[in-house]
Amino acid sequence: MRILWFLSGFAAILSVIALVLSAVVLVTIASDEDEAEESQSYIVDRGEFAVEMVLEALELYEDEGREETIRFYNTPESTNGEWYVFIIDESDEIIAHATPDLLGEDLKGDLFVGADGYRFGEAILEATDRGHWVDYLFENPATGNQEYKHSWVVKRDGLIFGSGWYQVLPKSG
Repeated sequence: MRILWFLSGFAAILSVIALVLSAVVLVTIASDEDEAEESQSYIVDRGEFAVEMVLEALELYEDEGREETIRFYNTPESTNGEWYVFIIDESDEIIAHATPDLLGEDLKGDLFVGADGYRFGEAILEATDRGHWVDYLFENPATGNQEYKHSWVVKRDGLIFGSGWYQVLPKSG
């Protein structure tokens, strides 16, 4: 009889342990899904923010004109950390950028070709009035590091307006 009670108690303990482990697994899975959802949401939100920055630049361009827009986007006041607008003119040269050293650079030049041969400068120059995304490696002026950049670019009156966000690359090794 004692063995029956012992086995019953042991079975009850095993049941409780199984229940606890199941709960831990479910919480872990839910947590991982939440983190993945938050990560995806973060990416979408950053993409939406980049598009919004371009729309604001286009609005300034429509309201204040070309020269005022270029002047503004060449000032530190127009930047917010990694967030900035860049503008390319009809001759494919940068006329507004958060990094003043890039002003006057031709997007068809070697500076805008990735180590893998991807000519991202030329991909930016293919912008349309509907806009499109271009993904490439570029130096983040806020960190000074080469990071993966996602840029939304739109063409208006021969000018290309762009903004994007940086995705920090995982450290290798």
